[in-house]
Amino acid sequence: MLMVLIAISSLNSCAPKPQNDCGFVQNIYGQRISWKTKLAIKLIIHNTVPAELKSAIYRAAATWDRQVGYIVFEISEDSTLLSNAPTRDHKNGIYFLSNWESDRTSEQGRTSVYWAGDQIQEADIRINAFDFSYYDQNPLQLVGSFGLKKSGQTISEGYSFEALLLHEMGHLLGLKHRNGTTVMATHLAAYSDRTQLAAVDQQSVSCEYKQ
Repeated sequence: MLMVLIAISSLNSCAPKPQNDCGFVQNIYGQRISWKTKLAIKLIIHNTVPAELKSAIYRAAATWDRQVGYIVFEISEDSTLLSNAPTRDHKNGIYFLSNWESDRTSEQGRTSVYWAGDQIQEADIRINAFDFSYYDQNPLQLVGSFGLKKSGQTISEGYSFEALLLHEMGHLLGLKHRNGTTVMATHLAAYSDRTQLAAVDQQSVSCEYKQ
């Protein structure tokens, strides 16, 4: 027991100093979680993502690129590099899922981020296509809501795929949910084209990624 206490004391004395969160997720030491590199993050579009929505992914990535001043995301459509489902495969993927947990039906998307220390190692973006429908620029062309289609119900609402991906890519960079006018707000309203970074988003991402 004495040796364990000494080890803990030693670790605490060497603990890094906490940082201002700047809107980022923080580790147990209060450090911001990010990729800690200016090399492009390789992000692969899984073949479950409909072709008519893929352009929205590229535009969302370009919005983050313009803000930081260099290429943040290197997008690939070679889904042979990915596992069939999101998993710890040392790859970063975007998945359009036709099944979703029944206790998370209000969740439009989810980004799983894995890190060591304060550095992100891997992340996957999951899109809930079971409970929601999405469009790219034309709100009359909806894709998704597999659950409603399966039960024969009518699809009544659509969500901007670009706006949702802009939000989820923010999570992939390490940003957390925030209140107010921001692309990192928790929920995206139907037919809301929230595709421009707010001032707070620009300030946040600049803490870790600005050129």
